[in-house]
Amino acid sequence: MPRFITIGGSTVGHLHFADNRPTEPLHTGNAFYSALGMRLWSGDAGSVGIVSSVGAGWPQAEIDRLAAAGFDVSGIHRRKSRREFEVKLEYDAEGNRLYQPPPGLLSLLQRYAPKLMAKVATPMWRSLCPQPEEIPPAFFQAAAAMVCAAEYGTQARIAQALHSRVGTVVLDPPTLVMAPHGTVPVGLADLSLPNWVLPSEDEIHEYFGDETTPEEGVRRFTALGARNVAVKLGGRGSMVYDPARGAWRTVPVCPTQVVDATGAGDAYGGGFLVGLVETGDPVQAALYGTISASYIIEDYNGDVALRATRAEAEGRLRELEERCQRIWGTN
Repeated sequence: MPRFITIGGSTVGHLHFADNRPTEPLHTGNAFYSALGMRLWSGDAGSVGIVSSVGAGWPQAEIDRLAAAGFDVSGIHRRKSRREFEVKLEYDAEGNRLYQPPPGLLSLLQRYAPKLMAKVATPMWRSLCPQPEEIPPAFFQAAAAMVCAAEYGTQARIAQALHSRVGTVVLDPPTLVMAPHGTVPVGLADLSLPNWVLPSEDEIHEYFGDETTPEEGVRRFTALGARNVAVKLGGRGSMVYDPARGAWRTVPVCPTQVVDATGAGDAYGGGFLVGLVETGDPVQAALYGTISASYIIEDYNGDVALRATRAEAEGRLRELEERCQRIWGTN
């Protein structure tokens, strides 16, 4: 029986480099990255369980790789359809990820006809997400659960299914897809159900407008029902409230070689979850999450994080704690 579980989607990433080198598709997703973020701190075999939905063509070898690394994969459900959520990951000559909106019909619909976009894409998005009925019964005995970004209604049902059955729940609100920019999605999960909500700064802008500061974003999410909110700030780190000192703390990123930032926010959430359970301190949880993210960004497919040990992670944690103390001083 796993102590920590993550519930999220699967993704097939197609890498494109400036030198046109041949590449194999990456089979990952937010469930995969958040599970790696948990495993870094909870390395016992079977202590991290994954609930996800993969297509009929998803390589069994990828699932076997996770099982061999000690994950409980009994919650990975294989769909009858071969359809997958696929993304293009493009890099320039220096190896930097190029972030560009995807071209095509769906992008145009999102910009100019979001209501039509919702009708077209919502059923497809929902079909690619794990459903609460697919959570193995034993997983409800976990100490804590990560609810990754998912189709609005599906995520709402997952949050409801976990409520009062799993002690600590952290929810990552979904990226805005089915509504105009600056609009809170209709059908968003009841944010009073999870213990913590972890939006990114980008999601704050998507929901509330580009001029919204992280502090104002926290207030807006609190008004939507969230009990506790930490904000992922990308390359600037994360922001979390320190109840012991009555102040907001910005936790900087852990300096390391950045190869690909994909999945960093999901790994942060996984580490944050374990940190909450182990320490009960949201600031320390943010430090755990930051270290988890630092391993994910060092390669393209999570191998660095899979090889990392807790002892190595604790070494990085001590360095980050010292750095934070220098930044924060005695305040």
